[in-house]
Amino acid sequence: MLELTSTAENQLTQISQVNMDMFIGDTKTGNINCQFGVNELPPSTNPLKLEPQFLSNNLANHTISNRAISNQTISNHTGAHTNSSTSANTGANKADSNQVNTDVNATETKLGGHALSSLSTLVEHIMEAMIVVDEFGNIQMANRHAVSLLLDCDKTSANSLIGQRWQSYLCEPQKSHYQQMILESRLEPRPLNHLPNETTLNMSNGQTIDVEMSVTHFPMSEPLFGIIIRDLSKYRAEYQQLYKWASTDCLTNLSNRRVFDADLKHHWKTCIEQGDPISVLIIDIDHFKTFNDNHGHVMGDRCLQKIANAIKSALPNEDCTAARYGGEEFALVMPNCNTEEVQQTAQLIQQNINALTYMDIGLDISVTVSVSQGHASEINGQFRTANALLCAADTALYRAKAEGRNRINACC
Repeated sequence: MLELTSTAENQLTQISQVNMDMFIGDTKTGNINCQFGVNELPPSTNPLKLEPQFLSNNLANHTISNRAISNQTISNHTGAHTNSSTSANTGANKADSNQVNTDVNATETKLGGHALSSLSTLVEHIMEAMIVVDEFGNIQMANRHAVSLLLDCDKTSANSLIGQRWQSYLCEPQKSHYQQMILESRLEPRPLNHLPNETTLNMSNGQTIDVEMSVTHFPMSEPLFGIIIRDLSKYRAEYQQLYKWASTDCLTNLSNRRVFDADLKHHWKTCIEQGDPISVLIIDIDHFKTFNDNHGHVMGDRCLQKIANAIKSALPNEDCTAARYGGEEFALVMPNCNTEEVQQTAQLIQQNINALTYMDIGLDISVTVSVSQGHASEINGQFRTANALLCAADTALYRAKAEGRNRINACC
């Protein structure tokens, strides 16, 4: 067998390795460069959409070039050895060279095809809506989840999205922000990437949806950007439903005790800092145990609902919180309301409740219900804490009940 010098052996080793720069770039530097012949241009600007014939031609040219270099190297180093080498050795060397080039050809074909199809395969199989756009925002790839989300249909082909401008789906200010990021990525040597953030998309049916969107830069010969989109509509609806259940009294649809306590603390702090008044009004249904004993708890629940609606309709503004305080008691937090304003609200509540009838729930026209109310207002440092204000309103309520019920009493 022919013995080669170390220099020749190194050159043969370099030749036998797959020149991956031709398809997927320099594996050391990360630069991606697809190389083509002088008179050959890819049929598509997308480097991942090369035609099979174009791919095979470039592979053939690349392999022939490698074979010529390999034969020339072997020939040069063979001449440097003694004339004692026989024709049998020369034939063996030629066979080995042909085998090396055959292996190179097969390996290049396999790796080149894999590199060109890997991103497309990823996009197709990922279980989230994903599109790939070029540096101008033109959609180059889309999976079925993206079609279902952006076109609001399940059967339309992904090709219906190809060529569309991704920017057309964006709302302001995200649209301008995205354009600015594209411009910066073209002027400066840095890729366009950003972690998931929330935004709103314009849909093809004219509606808008809330989504979470992330952008990943793919360093191809022509920059590509992978965009993953998550629809937040379902999660927002579920969150709102859970929040409603956690903050609302399920019987009366007023705020629950937890929200009342939180709002009282929040409004107290704000009003004290700004020097504004804040009032609390507590409402208790008179003789409600007797009502339940005479008409049953089902009718008692219906009564609570009617009274809750009467209270809610009397609120002076949206900043006020009406809550079911417990059992047959209700309470109001009224920021920026002084003693006169809370007294007027209590009187309106009393009128609304006294005017209620219960024939619509199956009771006699003679059935009536009244409430007793007590209120207190923080003005000019009268109370030191929100809890002290609440206790003062509760004390006023019990005085109203003690004085004959169906009354309104203010804290002294």
